[in-house]
Amino acid sequence: MRDRHFMMALAGLLAAAPSGAAEASSCDRNVVARILMAPGQKCWSYRGAATTFVGDFSHGQRIAAQMTGKASDYDPRTGGVTTSWRPRDPNVEGPGGFYFGDAQAPGAMTFVAPANGTYRFSFSPCAMWGAPGAVRICAR
Repeated sequence: MRDRHFMMALAGLLAAAPSGAAEASSCDRNVVARILMAPGQKCWSYRGAATTFVGDFSHGQRIAAQMTGKASDYDPRTGGVTTSWRPRDPNVEGPGGFYFGDAQAPGAMTFVAPANGTYRFSFSPCAMWGAPGAVRICAR
């Protein structure tokens, strides 16, 4: 009987506690990588778990960004998890409230920088944040 009361009390505590999904979300772990291109270098590449890529660009530069990353899916037939590389949906914010997120192809976008300044690239879905990924940003 005593064990039953203990288990009921424990179940009540667990029910009142926030779920792990509510406490820890991959969408709130922003990891920043700095975009640094050597003079004359046209493209910058990154492999890792960063979620935001920050760099300075000039007015009129044509910038292309490509992003892919690992994603995991539950397979109900096998009960296992499968992992594969998939396109990420890139977006960019820049000076003066600039925002662009229209991918011209899966995982790829191109735009012309409207002003000199710092641009912040990111991606969705945020479920892919924290997973390994590959990014290539070119400016001409």
